[in-house]
Amino acid sequence: MKKYAIPLVIAVITLAACGSGGSGGGVAATVNGTDITVADVEALISGEAAEIPKAEFAGALGFLVQQQIISEAAESEFGIAIPEEDVTAEATALFEESANGQTREEFLEAQGITEELLQQFAYSQLLVGEISEILQADVEQPTQEEIDTLITDAEALYCSSHILVGSEQEANDVLARIEAGEDFATLAAEVSTDTASGAQGGDLGCSAPETYDPAFAAALTEAEVGVPTAPVESQFGFHVILLRDDELPTEAEAIETLTADASSAAANTWFTEQFESAEVTVDETYGTWEATPTPQVVPPTE
Repeated sequence: MKKYAIPLVIAVITLAACGSGGSGGGVAATVNGTDITVADVEALISGEAAEIPKAEFAGALGFLVQQQIISEAAESEFGIAIPEEDVTAEATALFEESANGQTREEFLEAQGITEELLQQFAYSQLLVGEISEILQADVEQPTQEEIDTLITDAEALYCSSHILVGSEQEANDVLARIEAGEDFATLAAEVSTDTASGAQGGDLGCSAPETYDPAFAAALTEAEVGVPTAPVESQFGFHVILLRDDELPTEAEAIETLTADASSAAANTWFTEQFESAEVTVDETYGTWEATPTPQVVPPTE
């Protein structure tokens, strides 16, 4: 089955080892008449401390509330039911993808999660994947006007990389090394003070010139494709800029991008509607349910 990233409206939680204490019983929340117990929440949290911090408990509870809402809606609207054996297989696949030679027990301990949380996350992956496939089938294909607009907008973008240093002399030294045959991306990773782009070989992506410092923008629009510029001074320091000859998207690529964006928007709209329409009550001991703008259980104030 194709894997999908869980939409932003589905919270992906990582719980540190923060204890598994608590009452061990009682109802923490009710979703459309279905109870989520304290024990259900505690099963997601690793550790052996006497008491679980309120924020950690609320995070785990919010995850279960969201999952219950989506699970019910998926079954009633689309007839989706995920077999237990599929969940088990998906959990094993998730473990094997990230284990790096660890045993399952070592992996769970290193991640600060329980086996139950791994299983629940695997279930969410499968559930959201099936929902997304169904919703994607109903997405309308982009119009020719939308395709042409995307390509035209791409023509106005400048795709560039840079190396940022503190002085003009340092920038000239960088240029000399490039002219001597050293690789631009390797140098960016080595010497650029913009460590974020440096880690990507100096890649700044593709943007309109006006999004940059005026001096940088002016140099960028005058740069020759594939030829590093002379040092350019901006408020951040001295840049050596490389304008890349990135190809414009083809019509097929534009269709793929527009369809993916529309599918993502449709999925997020559907999930948001489910969260807003669900009847959720949370025991005030553990917090309050908030459907928008981010679905979550807000922990009680200290």
